[in-house]
Amino acid sequence: HVVPRAQGGESSWTNCVLACLECNKSKADRTPEQANVRLRKEPVRPTWKPLYSEHASRMESWSKFISEAYWNAELKS
Repeated sequence: HVVPRAQGGESSWTNCVLACLECNKSKADRTPEQANVRLRKEPVRPTWKPLYSEHASRMESWSKFISEAYWNAELKS
């Protein structure tokens, strides 16, 4: 979470980003500014077009991120 849930942040597309375990632990319950880290990109709500293209089946490395088992928590719109 960019704005931690402990500080009132929501589980929404624009407040969630991927981070390695080490970076996530280091950031803890702080905002990026408080933790003195920067986001590589601002989070945005995704479009699902790439998942339905003819090339999606070739992207095996995506499987753990687009699997229903991985995304079992509903995010707010």
